[in-house]
Amino acid sequence: MHRVAKRAVSDLVELVTGHLNIGASFTVGEYILPRILAAFTTRFPDVKFSVTIGNTEFVHESAREDSIDIGLVEGEVDDPQLEVNKFLNDELVFIVSKNHPLAGVSVKPEEIATRIKDLPFIIREEGSGTRLAVEKALENLNFQPSSLITLGSTQAIKESVEANLGVSMLSRWTLRKEIKLGFIKPIRCCNPITRGFYLIQHNEKFQSRACAEFKKFILESDLTNILS
Repeated sequence: MHRVAKRAVSDLVELVTGHLNIGASFTVGEYILPRILAAFTTRFPDVKFSVTIGNTEFVHESAREDSIDIGLVEGEVDDPQLEVNKFLNDELVFIVSKNHPLAGVSVKPEEIATRIKDLPFIIREEGSGTRLAVEKALENLNFQPSSLITLGSTQAIKESVEANLGVSMLSRWTLRKEIKLGFIKPIRCCNPITRGFYLIQHNEKFQSRACAEFKKFILESDLTNILS
C-alpha cells in the first residue's frame, strides 16, 4: 500500500517518474522493445524499467498473476482477466539459406507445401507465440512438415537456417539484419502471412502515470517509423 500511495502522489505532479516492470515475449523483447524503450526514454528520461523476457505463455501468466505492469506478446490473448490491445502488425516469412534453390524465389501460397515438403522444418518450442502463429499458418496452407526440428530461440533458428539445416518461418522484424546482409533469404510468398503483436494488462492493475504514458506511447505512436 505504501508503494502504491507513493506512486500515486508522484503522479500528482507534472514530472513523470517511477519504475515499470515489463514482460515481453522473445520476439518482442529482443527485436521490438529495445527501440521502443529508446524512443520512450527520450521523452520521459526519469522513468526506469526492468524487463523480463519469456515465451508468450510465460508473459500471459505473469499478467494474470499481476506480477508485471504491462505485457507485450506475439499473438492475441483471449483472457477475461486481461485488457488486450493490438499495437503492431507483423509478417511471417519463410526463410532458407542464401545458397538454397528457393532463396529469393516467388512461390504461390498453394505451391509452398509442395516446394518445401522434403525439407526439415525448424520451429520454436511449445508455449511460443511464434510457434502458435506458424502452426496456424501451416495449417491454412494444408502443410504438415514431414521432419520437425524444435529450437528454443529465434537466434538458434536463424543460425540453423543459415547453416542450411532446414527451412523455417519467422517474424520479418527478426530478420532485418540477416536479409540485408544476405545471410538468409526469404521465400517470397504472393500473399503475405500476417499476425499481430499485443499489449496485455490485468484489468484491475493499478496504473501509475508512468505506466499510462508508456501504454499511450505504444498504442498511439508510429512504431513502424520508430523501428525502421
